[in-house]
Amino acid sequence: MSKETMGHFMNAGGDMVQAANAAMKSMQVPEETKMKIRMAEKEVLLAMKSAIDVVLSELDKDMPKERHELRKIPIRKKTGK
Repeated sequence: MSKETMGHFMNAGGDMVQAANAAMKSMQVPEETKMKIRMAEKEVLLAMKSAIDVVLSELDKDMPKERHELRKIPIRKKTGK
């Protein structure tokens, strides 16, 4: 899946979640329906999370493999005049 396709997928999922929440607020929705919508929202968010993981994996492939050594940098207090 291309990065552009992934972006469209993420935007569509977010729009769907927002639309479902707005619909539930503006209409009298039975509790069972609300629960099914919440479960669907969760599945959309989990799919988006999975898609993000794929993109992160692809980015990691492009990153240099070398590790940079961490070193402590001393910080000195500035003396006032």
